[in-house]
Amino acid sequence: MRYSGNLHDKKWGRGWDVDALFTLFLSLLAGVATLGLSHLWVFLRILNTARRASAAPQNIPALAILGNRLTSGNIPSGDYLQRLDRALLLWRESGPFDVLVIGGAVSGGISEAEAGQSYLEQQGMEGTCIYRESASLNTLENFRHARNWFTGFPSVVVISNRYHLARVLDLARGLGLKVQPCAAEAECHFWRNVHRWPLETLFLHWYWSGRWFAQLTGNRRMLEKISVVGDNQQSR
Repeated sequence: MRYSGNLHDKKWGRGWDVDALFTLFLSLLAGVATLGLSHLWVFLRILNTARRASAAPQNIPALAILGNRLTSGNIPSGDYLQRLDRALLLWRESGPFDVLVIGGAVSGGISEAEAGQSYLEQQGMEGTCIYRESASLNTLENFRHARNWFTGFPSVVVISNRYHLARVLDLARGLGLKVQPCAAEAECHFWRNVHRWPLETLFLHWYWSGRWFAQLTGNRRMLEKISVVGDNQQSR
């Protein structure tokens, strides 16, 4: 089963471009100008979201699992396995419901979505409930490529690790998607992923710097990259 779209032909593409470089510079400049306070604000939002997120959402219309880089041998990483195992637990307790596994092939081999689907089926999830989006290589693309699937439900529970949930929510809601966060881990253990928090802070600060600049200047080209959806088609 597969979910596919035609966004590879869009101009915004997936690599580095002038807008990405400019907004990265803008993000770094904002951090210096505010003596790091803007980064601190973002970090506190990330930490607050991580601590408050539920690992047991109620009334699940549908479920989406965000991928993570595979280890050697195309095996899901530890973080990815936490997300997949959380999905299995929810599906067994509250399912059946549709499940979307998201993630492309970063460095050759099978995609993250393919590896995730294979793991779910091996653990007993019904294959007829699983959809797959195998084109995206980052969180923003995750939501843009699968947007039509998301809009087919009143809301979608999105599973990721706690350190990642704030960025998940901001990007999804920026695209107008109705999502509910679900933590892969039962509790927030800050020190287990201590290296992740600074990276998430940089990524989310970068996103907000670009978003605020685009909104303040009315830059339609930049706004389209983070708020205007493409025309995806889904198939099973």
